[in-house]
Amino acid sequence: MEKNKVWFFLTLLAINLGAICLFELPLTVKMVLTIYGFLFSVFFLTARIQNKILKRKKPLPLLSLGVNFLRIILCVIFLLPNILNNTSVEKNYIYNFFFVYLFALFFEISLRRKK
Repeated sequence: MEKNKVWFFLTLLAINLGAICLFELPLTVKMVLTIYGFLFSVFFLTARIQNKILKRKKPLPLLSLGVNFLRIILCVIFLLPNILNNTSVEKNYIYNFFFVYLFALFFEISLRRKK
């Protein structure tokens, strides 16, 4: 399953970089790679935590919900400097972040449904 996530993130990265070049968005490769590095690490670590929670004899649903809440808090902290800076480049960065985040979330949900 982890291999699927890696391939998904790499495919999404290629599509995202292609779209940035095609539509001439004011984002650099470094900005995009920063987003992907952060999101991949957050999704990877929270998936590990959730798997440990689910392997318990009595898994608590609130702990799993808490892990998702932690993911949201980490994303807000990551975006906070860009949210406070009010330029068009920063807005494109935030839009790109949420585009990638929502696709990754959708993919993770679809993988969990297949289990």
